[in-house]
Amino acid sequence: MFVVNMKMKTIRKVLLVFCFFSVALYGLSLISSSADRYTDTFSASSKIKAYSAGTNTERINFLKEFGWETGEEPVEITEVIIPTEFNDTYENYNNIQKAQDLDLSKYKGKRVKCYTYEITNYPEKETEIHANMLVFNGMIIGGDVSSTELGGFMHGFEKV
Repeated sequence: MFVVNMKMKTIRKVLLVFCFFSVALYGLSLISSSADRYTDTFSASSKIKAYSAGTNTERINFLKEFGWETGEEPVEITEVIIPTEFNDTYENYNNIQKAQDLDLSKYKGKRVKCYTYEITNYPEKETEIHANMLVFNGMIIGGDVSSTELGGFMHGFEKV
């Protein structure tokens, strides 16, 4: 038989050390799991990481990379909630996103901002043409270029 004889102060110290390490391990697990969620959100495409859109200047410069010229400020800023279930319309819209290495399915249920800019140099422009950018945590996660007329068009950021 093995008997350990400890004073009360020693027991308190051992429990204190045990509690400290337990809290430290728990904190590390929280940090690790939140880092994994962030990585999962943005690891689908290396391009997503490069599409920083936290400022108006970054958003305008992003559109300039595709050759689009816009006004100085967005014509509209709205909040959009990406649906948790995609209907046919959202599936079709997400196909446009996938064609440009983006995917909205990772953001189902998330609240995002939509910045709309008027494009001023669209070829054969007969009506207003808008560039819409969906932004989550300062990163562009989707968007399109579209006409505002009834029966108009919609495509990705690349010029067609």
